[in-house]
Amino acid sequence: MEAKKQIPCLEGWLTMPPQEPQLIGNRCQSCGHYFFPRVTTCRNPLCEKTKPLEKVLFSRKGKLIAYTVNYYPPPPPYHAPDPFVPFGVASIVLPEGIRVGGQIPKGVDLKSLKIDMEMETVREVLYEDDQGNEVLSWMFRPVTS
Repeated sequence: MEAKKQIPCLEGWLTMPPQEPQLIGNRCQSCGHYFFPRVTTCRNPLCEKTKPLEKVLFSRKGKLIAYTVNYYPPPPPYHAPDPFVPFGVASIVLPEGIRVGGQIPKGVDLKSLKIDMEMETVREVLYEDDQGNEVLSWMFRPVTS
C-alpha cells in the first residue's frame, strides 16, 4: 500500500517531515521583534527598519496561556468531520515572546489542561483532501515527562 502524500495546510508556516515540527517565522534584525506568520516588513512602528528580516524556526515548547473547546464547527474553509467532533484550541507563549494559537490534537484530555502548563508543537493530520493527501497542521499538546 502506497503511503499517503503529506502536504501543509499553509505553505511555509510549518516545517515538514522529516524535520521536527517547528513554526516558521521571522525576526527583525533592526529591533528584534518576532513575527508569525512571516511578514515582508517589520510591523513595529518604532523600528528604524535599517536591517532585513531573518527567517527563524521557533522553539517547539511554550506555556499554555488560554484555551477553549469548540463545540460547533467553524465556517469554511474549516474542514469539519462528519459527524462533527468538538476540539480544543490553545494559545501558547513561546520563549521568543510571541503568542501563537493552534488546535489541540485528538486524544488529549481537554480536562487535563492547566494554564501555565508546558505545551509542545506537534504536526498532525488536519483532514484528508479530495486527492487523498493528508493535510498537516501545527497543533499543541501537553508535554509529558
